[in-house]
Amino acid sequence: MGEKLAINGGERAVALDQTESLKWPQFGDEDFEAVKRVMQMPDYSFYEEAYRFEEEFKNYSGSKYVLAHNNGTSAIHSALFALGIGPGDEVITPSLTFWASTMQILSCNAIPVFAEVNPETLNIDLQDFEKKITPQTKAIVVVHLCGLPCAMDEIMDIAQKYNIKVIEDAAHAHGAEYKGKKIGTIGGIGCFSFQATKLLPAIEGGLLITDNREYYERAVTLGHYERLPGLPEDSRYRKFSHTCFGYKYRIHPLAAAIIRVQLKHLDERNKLRNENHEYLNSELGKIKGIETIKSPTDVKRTYYCYRIKYKSEQLGGLERENFIAALQAEGVEVTTERYELLHLQPIFQESDMWGKGCPWNCQHVKRKVTYNRGDLPVTEKLHQELLALPTFPQAEKDLLDQYINAFKKVVENVDEVRKIKVTKIEKKPDMDWTKMQTAKER
Repeated sequence: MGEKLAINGGERAVALDQTESLKWPQFGDEDFEAVKRVMQMPDYSFYEEAYRFEEEFKNYSGSKYVLAHNNGTSAIHSALFALGIGPGDEVITPSLTFWASTMQILSCNAIPVFAEVNPETLNIDLQDFEKKITPQTKAIVVVHLCGLPCAMDEIMDIAQKYNIKVIEDAAHAHGAEYKGKKIGTIGGIGCFSFQATKLLPAIEGGLLITDNREYYERAVTLGHYERLPGLPEDSRYRKFSHTCFGYKYRIHPLAAAIIRVQLKHLDERNKLRNENHEYLNSELGKIKGIETIKSPTDVKRTYYCYRIKYKSEQLGGLERENFIAALQAEGVEVTTERYELLHLQPIFQESDMWGKGCPWNCQHVKRKVTYNRGDLPVTEKLHQELLALPTFPQAEKDLLDQYINAFKKVVENVDEVRKIKVTKIEKKPDMDWTKMQTAKER
């Protein structure tokens, strides 16, 4: 038996203050000055900040067309609209993702079809993707989960074979690359989020990128009425400038100002995160009961979030909750996966509550699509194995070593951990929305 567990009165393995190491976003004088500069612009010229940002992101990504949005969710809605997704169309998507990857399919009155993910990468499983294609399938939303690029060559080959459009949800993957190509530039459309936790944080904001003029102009038509008069004279969408199609999706000028500053530092900050997590991967992967998510050699990944897999069978069937509780007592910020599986959510399980507004009950539907527990056995099993750790954006090696030692300590005391009676585990580290709501109510 090793050292006495902290949960049983021993010393905590993680003794260092983690406040600065885990602090994100990183806003400084340059960001504050940018906001001040824009606020002092005369004659509403602060709206031009979005255009300046778009030009800079064009240079960064190599995309022909860039359209800033008020958030990543509206960017995905715009992408689906740009592709012409409508009633009765099916769009394939993973269930293990944030809801914005999927719910905007419903906003187009189309039907989400969930595919399995590959446990090795957490990204969409290629075989199940192809298996889920029907004559009604019009698009796929691939999610580069946690910043690990999907197998885009294979995805694009399958999509071309069946004439399916590809949207890249790159909300986790700012700066990531697949075979030398920036993520978001490989599919028909790429979408990014600039929400406060993201690798490019503007507190709120989003982006759509594409090389296809038609897609760009249709996205403009959906929610950017002020841009329609500036489209080329031969554009068939200029005539909608007095109404657009009813949405207002432009980015806030102050968010654009912040993101221009953050873009300058993206690669260097990604580099530090990558170094920290590659070190963690190498050391945690040696510990019994832990399996890390390995990166293919042909990608340059980023770490918006950090996940590992807990293999209870390697520790005699030790309950995951006991393992987490012991680690949390040692000072480790760890919890279960924060993304709930979408196909099991009430909006899909209780579709009768929608009435006539339910997309998969409308007259355009060619086949009945259902959502049941057990539909995605691989994903459902994987979801029960995932552990979420912090992203360590500014951590020194000493803190990482203490985390590693905490895992070793708990594994070495597995028999003691088995005796723990767990009533509750803390829901960190990604984002404590409960505390945010409490602060708001005060």
